Amino acid sequence: MTLTRRTLTIQALLVAGLFAVIRPGDVAAQGGDGFLFKVPVVTVGFRMGYALPNVGSDLFAHTRDQLTIESGDFAGGYYGGELAVRLSSRLDLAIGVGYAGSSTRSEFRDFVEVVGNDSLAIEQVTDFSTTPLTLSAKYYLTDRGRSIGRFAWVPSTVNVYVGGGFGFTYYKFDQVGDWIDFETLDIFASRFESSGTGVQVHSLAGLDFSINKRVFLTGEGRYLWADAGVNERFFEGFDDVDLSGFQFTVGISARF
Repeated sequence: MTLTRRTLTIQALLVAGLFAVIRPGDVAAQGGDGFLFKVPVVTVGFRMGYALPNVGSDLFAHTRDQLTIESGDFAGGYYGGELAVRLSSRLDLAIGVGYAGSSTRSEFRDFVEVVGNDSLAIEQVTDFSTTPLTLSAKYYLTDRGRSIGRFAWVPSTVNVYVGGGFGFTYYKFDQVGDWIDFETLDIFASRFESSGTGVQVHSLAGLDFSINKRVFLTGEGRYLWADAGVNERFFEGFDDVDLSGFQFTVGISARF
């Protein structure tokens, strides 16, 4: 089992566990219980999930061609937080930050190191990570609660939202291990790395499930478009790095 598959398994178990602790009947029963003395204006939440980058640029293509790495190996677990401010009964402005990363062991596909009578793999490790900082507008398709009199507000059980926004994504691409000088066929140890920040835009859709008057669970999917430059010292002539891709998360939040 590769590191990426192991991470996916862990994420899936965590996601399943998060929703398993609340049965559908419990959510329906508790969603309307209790009330707040005022309409909440701020929500704070933590999320985890999985990021599936497109890896469409030639930096990734070159890596796949030379090494035993596939596109799916660049996918990895995602962790992040979000702070949202209520602008109206159906509109929030949210700022978020997160981190997604993968680490994959590999070897050259078509070359080995010959030592005596033995053929040894030429091995390396490739790490890829992204850190997005985003500003998003979230529009809820229905009111998120109802006011009772002047001082009580009761949250709805289920709230669906859509939205979009922009931000910045920092990435780091790091490879360390043994390499081949294709002119001399000598094998040498070295590190190749590239990092940078690119502007991103994204769209999103999600669902909130109220557990009680303050706490709710969220499931969200989003797609982002972004790219950033490469380190010309190590990757001269390469196109910008493709940072676009899908992101799926679940999380828990509190309203204040």
